[in-house]
Amino acid sequence: MLQLIQERRSATLLTSLFLICFILMSFSARWRGGTTVFDELVLSLTGPLIEAAAAPKMWAGDIWSSLVALRGLRKENKRLLNELALLRGVSVKALELQSQVKRLEGFLRVAKAEKGTILLARIIGRNQSPFGRTLIIDQGRTNGILRNMAVIHQNGIIGRVFRAGHSVSQILLITDTRSSVDVLVQRSRAQGVFSSTSEKQGEVRYMSVDADVTDNDLLVSSGFGGIFPKGLPVARVAAIFIDGKRLFKRIQATPSVDFNKLEEVMVMLVPPKESPWE
Repeated sequence: MLQLIQERRSATLLTSLFLICFILMSFSARWRGGTTVFDELVLSLTGPLIEAAAAPKMWAGDIWSSLVALRGLRKENKRLLNELALLRGVSVKALELQSQVKRLEGFLRVAKAEKGTILLARIIGRNQSPFGRTLIIDQGRTNGILRNMAVIHQNGIIGRVFRAGHSVSQILLITDTRSSVDVLVQRSRAQGVFSSTSEKQGEVRYMSVDADVTDNDLLVSSGFGGIFPKGLPVARVAAIFIDGKRLFKRIQATPSVDFNKLEEVMVMLVPPKESPWE
């Protein structure tokens, strides 16, 4: 062994000097605030462990930040939903007002065209039973309404005042089986009497076989009877049947007014005549 060391004295000496220089350089670097190879090795080994230990804290921070952000999004979403509901409500009201204005414009045109005073009334009740078809309006005797006054709509005749109360009145519709209206064919002036057979259908009686009447002819009030003014729309001819054994045509007619869509009506404040000859 000694012989081997002696033989390699130069190599051993060189190695020893190299180690001494390396140790001195390491101490010198540490003294100057540098990083040694050993320090780098330790940092390389401990870095992943430190990161792993800090990861749960970072995850917790990220989760908390996400929860805070989610809570803010929920509040914003709730606010936006409330605003959307408010805007929808405003839109519905605007459409309702638009519809009401359109209806009132139609009533205004009729009121300007008719002679006498017209009273606008709102429908507050209706009866569509097999025993009668009537409406209840929010106007009565205190507003000047009397029995048998004509009740009209921008599309035609509604009926007549059946009972006039203090502040409300009952209207008997022309679709009631107890009602009848003397009519003229607007085009040919042929005469007949309109009466109802159902809510959406009626018939024209007493129109002669040779009367000039065709499908879709407009039937208007003749003015006979002293209740309804002359020339107001009543119905349109839907079908015509001729039986050679009968003196009169059998005519089906559809009322000009859709009674299922009524919201307001007009009462003509003209005292009805007790006799058509007055």
